[in-house]
Amino acid sequence: MSKPDISQIIERGLAKYRERMVGEVLSAPVCQRVATPEAIRQFAQGLGDLNPLWCDAQYASATGWGGVLAPPAFLNAVCEGQAIVGLPGLIAFFVGARWEWNGVIRAGDSFTVDNELLPLADKTKPGQPVRVFQQGVLRYRDQRGEVAGSCRWDMMRSRVKLGGGKKKKPSGEAAPAVPQREPYSPEKLAEIYEAIRTEKPRGAQPRYWRDVAVGDEVPPVIKGPLSLSDMVAWAAGIAWHRAALAHGPKLMHLLDNPGLAYIDPASGAPEPIAMSHMEPAGARILMGSPLPMDVGFQRVAWFTHPVTNWMGDAGRLVSLEVRLGGFVRFGDIVWLGGRVAAKKHVGGQAVADLELQCTNQRGEEVAAGTARVALPDSAAQPV
Repeated sequence: MSKPDISQIIERGLAKYRERMVGEVLSAPVCQRVATPEAIRQFAQGLGDLNPLWCDAQYASATGWGGVLAPPAFLNAVCEGQAIVGLPGLIAFFVGARWEWNGVIRAGDSFTVDNELLPLADKTKPGQPVRVFQQGVLRYRDQRGEVAGSCRWDMMRSRVKLGGGKKKKPSGEAAPAVPQREPYSPEKLAEIYEAIRTEKPRGAQPRYWRDVAVGDEVPPVIKGPLSLSDMVAWAAGIAWHRAALAHGPKLMHLLDNPGLAYIDPASGAPEPIAMSHMEPAGARILMGSPLPMDVGFQRVAWFTHPVTNWMGDAGRLVSLEVRLGGFVRFGDIVWLGGRVAAKKHVGGQAVADLELQCTNQRGEEVAAGTARVALPDSAAQPV
């Protein structure tokens, strides 16, 4: 009896997902169950955001919060802000997310996570390979059983690799080559270093809502040049379960779960798919990219950095929605910042709505988003 071809596998997987999985609430893998001060500091280091409110207990104890907080994006260390569920034969590409937070995350908070699967949307164009838009909602419940935060994750599932490798046009003519990694001049690097030195959180000086004006700048922060060490720090910061095993346990796990692996052409042995963000061979095989790239939910987390810098200790990030629009490969530098788009009172809170962009060294926008920040209206009205 012949084995089903890939089209049949995809069709059966889609039917099974729609019939049995849509609406299901699954348990999600948890990495850092408790927001210990050490786990918070490790995450902040991997994010590249050493705000003393996250990293300095003495400083944090003197703020209105009375102790160390975790960066809002720390929930990625509890459980990554994405899910790759079902749909065999379709490659998963993270395209965006919407985060909401119902309060701050304090040192000592502990979490469980569930993942509600939403209906699929067929995005297949006539005559083109299957493309399906997949979504779900991760809910992070604290030790009181309350939802501390949620993440609606968005995935495009496709048979086609989307990594931007060199392709041929229908005529057979080669498409424009993907920009290759090139060294920056000493002058450019000096400019980058100086800009990074000026990046500072607002800190203890409150940003009052009454003083905010539409059009105010959210000063940018810089990430990059992206390198292997940045990705290792991120993986360590989120205690990434996709790259947590080594040696024998890693090999046995991947042999038992071949869908979580690719074969390293240099050794012939399996490697976890997470290595596509660290190893060029994995990037080529799994994503069709000539160079490794950042992780999509990592880039979403980067957006929190300029926002928390801007809002100061007394502010609180309420929501963040980001859509990815390009690739950030090894060697790329990006600037994340924005401006105030609106200010209003919502549900008794004074809030500022921000428009945000992420732009690379070639001037290309590789992500954009919006955020809502709660600010103290005055010294007598904290968030």
